[in-house]
Formats: sequence, C-alpha cells, structure tokens
Amino acid sequence: MYTQPGDMAERMHRTQVYLPPDLNRALDELARQQGATKAELIRRAASRLVGEETSLEQDPIWGVVGLGASSGGCASREHDRYLVEAELAGWKRQAG
Repeated sequence: MYTQPGDMAERMHRTQVYLPPDLNRALDELARQQGATKAELIRRAASRLVGEETSLEQDPIWGVVGLGASSGGCASREHDRYLVEAELAGWKRQAG
C-alpha cells in the first residue's frame, strides 16, 4: 500500500490535516502505545477507509469472474488451471 522507510519522502505526498484537540490527544497516546508515528497511524486509517469505501465492482478480484466459463460444467473442478492459463497468457502478452 505505502512505501517503507528509506527514501519514503520522495514517494509520499505531504498532506496537512486539522484534528480536533481530543482526537489529536488520543492519536498521540495511541502512537506512543504502539511505538508508531502519528503519520503512520493516519496512513493506516486512510488505507482502511479507502478499502472499506471502495465498491465491490472496483475490486480487482472481479477480473477473474468468467475466466473459467465453459459449457461442460467443469469450471468448478478446473478453476485453478483456468486461472493459471489466463495469468500465463497475460504474461505472454506483456512480454510481446
């Protein structure tokens, strides 16, 4: 989701937020308890929010729906093979 420490500042966008005093104090305390920075806690919370608010239709897992469609009714038994074949085909297309 987000980058690891190192050259993190080069890859992150700086954002300023205003917090009510009670939320700011609670966040300070939680950061102290967890040995984390307030920024890290805010990034975690933002990441969770985006995940929760993203509609199911936007979830990449829906890309597998229909990959194993067959008239023989074997998709339930052969789904792993169908997924591997689709992934390999995608790799071949990318490789050119």
